Amino acid sequence: MSSQNSVYDLASLPWMLPVWQQWQQLQGRLGHAYLLSMPNGIGGEQLVSAMAQQALCQHPTVQGACGQCATCQLFASGQHPDYYHLQRLEDKKEISVDQVRQLLEKQSETSHQGGYKLIWVEGVEDLNISAFNALLKTLEEPSEQTLFLLSCAQASKLPATIKSRCQKLTVNLPELSVAMEWLQQQRPQLDQALLKRALRLNWGAPLDALRWIDEGRIQEYSEWQEGLRQLKEFKKTPSKVATPWLKWPEPERVFDYFYHWALMQVRSQAYSTEHPDTAKISALLQFQQQVMQAKAFWIGNANKELILENLLSVWLKLQTPAAEACDPMFKPTLNRGLL
Repeated sequence: MSSQNSVYDLASLPWMLPVWQQWQQLQGRLGHAYLLSMPNGIGGEQLVSAMAQQALCQHPTVQGACGQCATCQLFASGQHPDYYHLQRLEDKKEISVDQVRQLLEKQSETSHQGGYKLIWVEGVEDLNISAFNALLKTLEEPSEQTLFLLSCAQASKLPATIKSRCQKLTVNLPELSVAMEWLQQQRPQLDQALLKRALRLNWGAPLDALRWIDEGRIQEYSEWQEGLRQLKEFKKTPSKVATPWLKWPEPERVFDYFYHWALMQVRSQAYSTEHPDTAKISALLQFQQQVMQAKAFWIGNANKELILENLLSVWLKLQTPAAEACDPMFKPTLNRGLL
């Protein structure tokens, strides 16, 4: 999770209040494992941190951790000996079984502070099969005074055996009005159009939207729009358009921009005209699917330049008045740099 996200305390994120209240009702009768299903970019780090600190606190209150006891001081300094955080390493695609085993060895030890041993597995959907199996064994037979907090953005990717051994807590994306009000409070000097665009391009996640704004990504988005304009006017080839995008800090952002573009086009066709062009809508919906497929290839280490060139070629075909659904442009052979 973004380090910037951690600067906001839980009380400042109103959409977290329902699940936090639910957590308070569980105090005094906690189970051994909880699965927190929530989208990225809404403050999951703050929620888990508050839950963990309260569980480890020596004098918890009905509002949460006391913030004053020795364990709270250790937690705040990041040095609590009974708190463990497991996540995917930055240069890896998954959480390995070795990472899980090392963690489980620690949790089998006696608690240093006499309370819970608390383990947060962040992005539990990133575990590989062997890691899932190792974790499952521990969830089936947890050691005494051990509390697992498993967080994920895509619960559908989890094995049913993992989900069945956890109690579930769910946090949904905030409604647009709530997210907009929060963004306006954080950046009152910005106009609503920019805030709304930032939210839409970041899948409705307020903290991700704020980071997008603060990092100056609006300039990146403008560069993307200009590239499409020059492609449509045949002033640049797909290769020339894609080249600067590959130099962005997070070039995979381009897929969000394409997806959002297609979504807005579908809405325009469906709701803004008296006689919607069903063929055009079908082509746009297929393009959305191809955007997501292209993103999957990107994550799978396919030829990134070729992915963007193909996506741009498909986009260009959609600019014709009689645009129809195109044949699939992204095939398994793309991983080998072929069409």
